[in-house]
Amino acid sequence: METLAIQEDNLEKEISKERSRLSSDRMDISFGEIINLYKNKELIIRPEYQRLYRWNDFQKTALIESILLGIPIPPIFVSEDENGIWELVDGLQRVTTFISFFGELDENDFNLQATPENNDDEEYNLLNKWILKAGSLVENLEGFDIDTLPKKYTINLKRAVCRVEILRGESNTFMKYELFKRLNAGGTKANPQEIRNAIYRQFDTRLNNLLEELSQNELFKKLTKLSEKKQRELYDQELVLRFIAFVNNIENINENTENFLDLFMEQAVKNKHFEYDEYQSLFKEVLGIIDSLGDENVFRNESKSFVPALYEGITIGVAQNLAIYRESIELLRKKIAELKKDDDFKKFSGSASNSRSRIKKRLSRASAIFQNPSVD
Repeated sequence: METLAIQEDNLEKEISKERSRLSSDRMDISFGEIINLYKNKELIIRPEYQRLYRWNDFQKTALIESILLGIPIPPIFVSEDENGIWELVDGLQRVTTFISFFGELDENDFNLQATPENNDDEEYNLLNKWILKAGSLVENLEGFDIDTLPKKYTINLKRAVCRVEILRGESNTFMKYELFKRLNAGGTKANPQEIRNAIYRQFDTRLNNLLEELSQNELFKKLTKLSEKKQRELYDQELVLRFIAFVNNIENINENTENFLDLFMEQAVKNKHFEYDEYQSLFKEVLGIIDSLGDENVFRNESKSFVPALYEGITIGVAQNLAIYRESIELLRKKIAELKKDDDFKKFSGSASNSRSRIKKRLSRASAIFQNPSVD
């Protein structure tokens, strides 16, 4: 058994090793300079893993109000590459809000356009020169934009200082993603799939690309009919990942859903022999068979609400028994009806359904139903 002195020595060595991997610096720069860096392509505010913008008009107004009142703003974190270009690691909402208020945001960076459907959606509003709402402290901000706000206040905004934490060196690989995970995992800035995409893209982009491609499959979109909000949160990609992760691993599930998907994605992107093409073909064939039913509500309950447990149970049940259901769509129809009525499946699909035991039992029950060619 190690003595306390040895344990302390090992601890010191481990901490020193990890600290040496992180080269960092900090500086205070004006918000006006942040705009200039962005316009000069010296600041990337839309790296692949920070693709979503979620602040509504009241949250955006609160930022401008805080800067005008001199209320301290949290620092932003950037990663500096070998050419001195900064990539935003944390601070997307703040930086994008400020740049768009001044009308300098390139909305092509976000591949968003105003449409009649989303123009009034506050959560989706990413227009340049947006109009301020009433502030929580300064109600008379309401109605002003960058063109009507008094000149002295626009100058004050640009001269206001922002703290920038800069990661350099080896931190551009592992530490950058570790920082992103820690900054976002405990809050609402990014959801689990965004964080997975961020962390594991560094190893291999093929799985990320596959998830994105399959989430845009027309049959998948038709059968899931997810809201725009769910799609913006990358829930569609998570559903694809669930299929890939669960289909051949039911017996190996030993974590809750989020942890199991994290571990699966990490192992997949590090596996040089991961069968991307096979999963792609399997997913598409399963969707084609299910679509043959002619039932666009196949993954929905009686109230027409999308049920992830049904999606998982049906897609995986079909995938594990392709030879049976290629030949008998009517049998598949009966099996799906049986699954939806099954008391055990319902029990394991209720509250806490993402726990380790419930996932395993739910998927095992679905597999048993689909593997049995007879109809109860």
